[in-house]
Amino acid sequence: MSGAADMLTLRAGRLSLELSPALGGSVSSFRLAAPSGPFDLMRPMTVPAGAAPHALHSGMFPMLPFANCIRDNAFTFDDRPFAVGPNMVGVRLNYHGSGWQLPWQVATAGPDRAELVLDDVVVDAAYRYAAAQRFRLTADALHVETEVTNRADIPMPFSFGQHPWFLQHGGAEVSFAATGLWFEDSAGHAERLIPITADRDYSHGRRPPPSYQNNCYAGWSGTAAIAWKQRDIGLTIEAGPEFGHLMFHVPAHSPRVFCLEPQSNAPCAFDGLEQGLVAPGVHILRPGQSVRGTLRFVVSSGVRD
Repeated sequence: MSGAADMLTLRAGRLSLELSPALGGSVSSFRLAAPSGPFDLMRPMTVPAGAAPHALHSGMFPMLPFANCIRDNAFTFDDRPFAVGPNMVGVRLNYHGSGWQLPWQVATAGPDRAELVLDDVVVDAAYRYAAAQRFRLTADALHVETEVTNRADIPMPFSFGQHPWFLQHGGAEVSFAATGLWFEDSAGHAERLIPITADRDYSHGRRPPPSYQNNCYAGWSGTAAIAWKQRDIGLTIEAGPEFGHLMFHVPAHSPRVFCLEPQSNAPCAFDGLEQGLVAPGVHILRPGQSVRGTLRFVVSSGVRD
């Protein structure tokens, strides 16, 4: 472990990982010391001129106590209404909960591993929870475990995920398998599950689109691959069964980056709770109960045609 007081640096073999606990428990860089020079496997933290440092500028941040959004920021569970407030300026919905906007504490840290924690967080009078992120580097992979615990005195619905950002690096190809695609309305609400269209099919490697995209894939196989063939470097995301959905996002303001976000649930997954319907990837946690999921980001070479 090294770096400034508010930064943790982990190393193993040719891999290094920088964590920013105070900025939402986010990853500020994940880098490979390649023979041709340093290679950023995730977007490095870059703060725009005049802006305050924020997890939105990071390489990855956690999504909890829910991933993506809740329809109109409100839901009913066990005949009780709950609401959360918008969490970004100029945005109507609350995206990805509060964990990525809070300072995390360092529970343990070593040369190649660290555990970051949130303890007894209260948000918008809707949620009271604790959380942990456990990071471990090996010679060829980053291992991440994400855990959230219900600290309320009543059962509550939870979901979770991780939100990594990747660079095009002049050319990237993405591939993954899924069974369906969630159609969203203009407000970002999930409307219906549809077959995957040809222009959104990534079962074979293809470039991310050069313009805005925000699609949630259901029935994700749990594996997604990125190939930067110009540098002969690949990265494979391997997700545990808790992550049944993959969000593929290209921001409108910066098409040079893209996101592949493993998450337990689809957008608006709390729909139906008022009728006792629990969507895939939503976890009803009793007081003190936890749910966790694991991810591996495996680095490889030899991806050129």
